[in-house]
Amino acid sequence: MVVFRDLRGADIDAVLAIADARLGENYITGKDFVNAQVFVAEDVVNVAIAGFCIAFVDSADAKSYVRTVAVSQEYSGQGIGTALVAKAVDYLEGLGAKNIFSPLWKHDGVVNSDVIFRRNGFLPVREIPDYWLNDSIEKGYSCPVCGKGCHCTCVMYERFSSAR
Repeated sequence: MVVFRDLRGADIDAVLAIADARLGENYITGKDFVNAQVFVAEDVVNVAIAGFCIAFVDSADAKSYVRTVAVSQEYSGQGIGTALVAKAVDYLEGLGAKNIFSPLWKHDGVVNSDVIFRRNGFLPVREIPDYWLNDSIEKGYSCPVCGKGCHCTCVMYERFSSAR
């Protein structure tokens, strides 16, 4: 049985392990949890973190974001990612968000997590080549496809508040 809840300090290592495996080594660090709402999916039977989702409001432009969602490979395909994004949307709308954005990874013509976000009322609005290039170099994280210096494209998805 999987339950959804807020991140606890004891979850951080498990969340970072999922992030490294699914998103690239060091793409997510503990700093990413500061000024953000992080939801986790916990398998209470096996006492394991199955996935997580990070949501935040950017203080610079007051835009709301679902920054990332990741689910451990062994829990993939069970609707956990969709449920985590729904929790993030509910949280951001509770703060008054009218539009919510999410940068999704695109490689070889495939947008990672497209189905999860479409099920939550998001639609693609813009493609940005080399979106993570400077960030990956500055922060030193590795793309699961490109390695150091990510050249993948971002597809920015947007959700309007009455979409669900």
